[in-house]
Amino acid sequence: MARPPLTDAERDQRRDAILAAAMAVFEGDASTGCAGGLGAVSFRRIATVAGCSYATPYSYFANKAALIDALRARAFVWMERIMRDAIAPFDSADDRLDALATAYVQAALERPNRYALMFFALEDAEASTPSLELKRAKRDALDVCTQVIAAGQASGDFPATVDPLTAAHVFWSAAHGVVSLQVAGQFVMGRDVQTLIPTLIRVLRSGLEHMQPLEKGGEFRKTA
Repeated sequence: MARPPLTDAERDQRRDAILAAAMAVFEGDASTGCAGGLGAVSFRRIATVAGCSYATPYSYFANKAALIDALRARAFVWMERIMRDAIAPFDSADDRLDALATAYVQAALERPNRYALMFFALEDAEASTPSLELKRAKRDALDVCTQVIAAGQASGDFPATVDPLTAAHVFWSAAHGVVSLQVAGQFVMGRDVQTLIPTLIRVLRSGLEHMQPLEKGGEFRKTA
């Protein structure tokens, strides 16, 4: 007797389980018995960790490139959830921005491989065009910061001289730079993430107070 087809909810659950297994393999979870990395990710190993047949992952992902694309989207969703949880207890715009930046950096340092997965430059031609899922996940993650800044502007706590999306990119670039330097072990002159993040937020906040957009080109000039 043939098995009844899976419901949409069941398919989503199975796809999520496959991606969870793939992330464990990629990150080198002890339960997977491998060192991790993109080279360790194979459909056979994922199936073993997920406890399904070797053919099952192919029912959800056409090839490894499609799987990695979905895995990268999962990493962005992970970061988005962490940031949203971090800002939830706070009401003031400044506290929310501080909490967001701190949570972003801490999460990245606690799971550096997962964080790096978000920004890998993949050489595989099949992965050169991000999927809609990945594009959406990237947008939603960045949108956390954009929403915090927009709300701060609406309440009058943040200056409205720079549009929220541009300001969010500035803060994101700065936070990513701090993470990259920390992971690379470049802070060797008596400074670390814990001391730099609060200063970074204050400097960026102050800088935006004194910047105004030019009429063309998206460039900025300093106010008098």
